[in-house]
Amino acid sequence: MARAVSLLQLRTWARQLSDTENDPNVTDAELTALANRHIPEVYDRLVDAGPADYYAATTQITTASGLAAYALQVDFRNLVAVFVRESADQRRPIFAMAEGARGRYKAPTGAWTLDVEYIPVPVLLEASGDTFDGVSGFEELIANLMARDVMTKRESDPSVVMSSIARLEARIVSRSRNRDRGPKRITDLDDAAGSPSFGWTGSSRIACYRLRAGNLELYESLWGMT
Repeated sequence: MARAVSLLQLRTWARQLSDTENDPNVTDAELTALANRHIPEVYDRLVDAGPADYYAATTQITTASGLAAYALQVDFRNLVAVFVRESADQRRPIFAMAEGARGRYKAPTGAWTLDVEYIPVPVLLEASGDTFDGVSGFEELIANLMARDVMTKRESDPSVVMSSIARLEARIVSRSRNRDRGPKRITDLDDAAGSPSFGWTGSSRIACYRLRAGNLELYESLWGMT
């Protein structure tokens, strides 16, 4: 379940932690900048702790004949999975192109629809009501990091918030160790990419993808697929 915290709440919390609630020199603009500096840091830790699917978004791409490269979403951070739609209720996973194998593939020769699951970058908080998903109380880490920076700037002792930061960072590490990683599998990329022995009976011919220069490149196998 999401646990949303607003920018206003983060600013208020940081002021309380740094004991600057009545300090006119600690402005909303400064605290907003600190929030947006530390949110990506905490977000990266949470994404790495997983499961990644919690944060994933999905977009669709429809291929055009002769065109291999398709622009990634403007909020793209990293890829989770790619699926080609074989029918309204059937999807086939597409795997990454093996290194050095570009010569075995060609641009799509038809219009195929793919679902691209990816992790977006964290939102930029601007208005007081804009929110960030703290997931399980990890918004506290953002507030403490903000308070630490304020206290350091004012040359006051940040030891109390530093203790809280260490505790919260340890919680994230523990979350990572305890997540369900699932079984490890070895995938035969040659078969998945369209070897005649693979025996796939779907209608699409997309065999693999690669990420390159801000684009998702999609390819068919020169072998063809049956």
